[in-house]
Amino acid sequence: MGRTVAVIGGGYGGAAVAKALQAEADVVLIDPRDAFVNAAASLRALTRPDWAANMFFPYETLLTEGGRLVRDRAASVDPGGVTLASGGRVEADHLVLATGSSYSYPAKPGSDSVDAALDDLRRTHKELRQAARVLILGAGPVGLELAGEIKEVFPDKHVTVADPAPELLPGFEPEVVEDLHRQLGARGIELRLGTAFATPGTEPGRAGEFTVAAADGEEITADIWFRAYGVRTNSGYLADGRLTSLTPEGGCG
Repeated sequence: MGRTVAVIGGGYGGAAVAKALQAEADVVLIDPRDAFVNAAASLRALTRPDWAANMFFPYETLLTEGGRLVRDRAASVDPGGVTLASGGRVEADHLVLATGSSYSYPAKPGSDSVDAALDDLRRTHKELRQAARVLILGAGPVGLELAGEIKEVFPDKHVTVADPAPELLPGFEPEVVEDLHRQLGARGIELRLGTAFATPGTEPGRAGEFTVAAADGEEITADIWFRAYGVRTNSGYLADGRLTSLTPEGGCG
């Protein structure tokens, strides 16, 4: 083949590119994980840990035509290749930057191996089972899905979703928002909008009663909480400017 393509990031985009190019070039997929993670399934995996293994697909089943996996993180990238966090180096003729974004656990796993990620999910599921009252901070698509998954498996738990935004999913079609309000009400999910509550002092995903308050004195008492906000672009390896400049948001300039 001759030409080497380094694909940085084995998520949806990187995995698809690596699979498509492995028959045409020497593909090196760089990712710290040992498997592709179907992150869209992670919230269901939390509430159904016996099903959770279905969200992982080992890279060895993806790279079947000579592609190579390097389990590491990119520390820096330049036109000639990738410098790894371990100090190693991958020389490449072409680069594919597919590192995507990070999000708070459990929406995305916090561990790099399948076994460790499954252990995390089982541990958090056990904590969730002990909690009668659940607080989810963030009423975006992740927070709403997490609330629905919890009520599906644990219908007797009291679930509250809070967000400082005054409206649910601003920018979505009104009929979609109206239907979401209907579904939330039908499942008994409490929605608190327009109030910014303090971050609980307890660790997310750990059972233990707490009370949080807003500036106006409104309070919420719960037994466990989850963070459903704070997406971050994975672009730190580009910060040295050897390949490209970054925008203030962390994207490529």
